[in-house]
Amino acid sequence: MTIQEVAEQTGISPYTIRFYEKTGVLPHIKRLSNGVRQFTEADVAFLRFLMQLKQTGMSLEDIMEFTEDGCMLERLQRGDPIPQFVVEKRLTILRRHQKSLYDQRHNLDSLLMAVEQKLNFYEQRQQQPANAETGV
Repeated sequence: MTIQEVAEQTGISPYTIRFYEKTGVLPHIKRLSNGVRQFTEADVAFLRFLMQLKQTGMSLEDIMEFTEDGCMLERLQRGDPIPQFVVEKRLTILRRHQKSLYDQRHNLDSLLMAVEQKLNFYEQRQQQPANAETGV
């Protein structure tokens, strides 16, 4: 499929797809003899996964490190072995990112608890009769 078709399917602009290919975030895309990019379903799945990583806040540098060895799905479909060092590297990157996400969630849970406490305080104030207010 063409870059325009991929853009329509994924919601990623052709400009961004070209940028990802140029910077090495996206593995090599096959081209037709006239130079037009020809994306496979594995390429599209890989792009969607990259967008998920980006949406979780993974840095572009980490995404580039994660993707520098190409698409594992495509290798599996071709019957090529996946080197153990690639698996270990990706596990390390994903575990590090997972920890970061858990830390963010913990911080958000703490902030949410503070907001809920304030909501409870003001909702209780709102329910008190007007003559019982202390001016606080």
